Amino acid sequence: MKTARRIAQQQLFIALLGAVIWTWIGGIHSGLAAAVGGGIAATLTFYAALKTFGKHSDDPNLVVTNFFRAQMRKFALAAVLFVMAVKIFGSNFAPLITTFAVALLVYWWALTWDS
Repeated sequence: MKTARRIAQQQLFIALLGAVIWTWIGGIHSGLAAAVGGGIAATLTFYAALKTFGKHSDDPNLVVTNFFRAQMRKFALAAVLFVMAVKIFGSNFAPLITTFAVALLVYWWALTWDS
């Protein structure tokens, strides 16, 4: 859970940085869309970690089941959050999706971390 929390924190930092950059480039609405895109990435990370590691179990079958359930719920949550975000920020889709994509790069960076 510690690593997942760190990943989510880094994603929130990218969301704030993206919001500042997109506000400078395209105005306040672009900045808000960027913040939401990065926020979606962080929310999905933290949600999946909470559902996967929230309950400790020594049963490997239960651990794997919890992981797959968490990932399916994360996928459904992503769909709902993106539908809502596109309805609100449809005209500013580029800031939304680019900040989300950059926030996902934290997963690659996390591979270099010492646990």
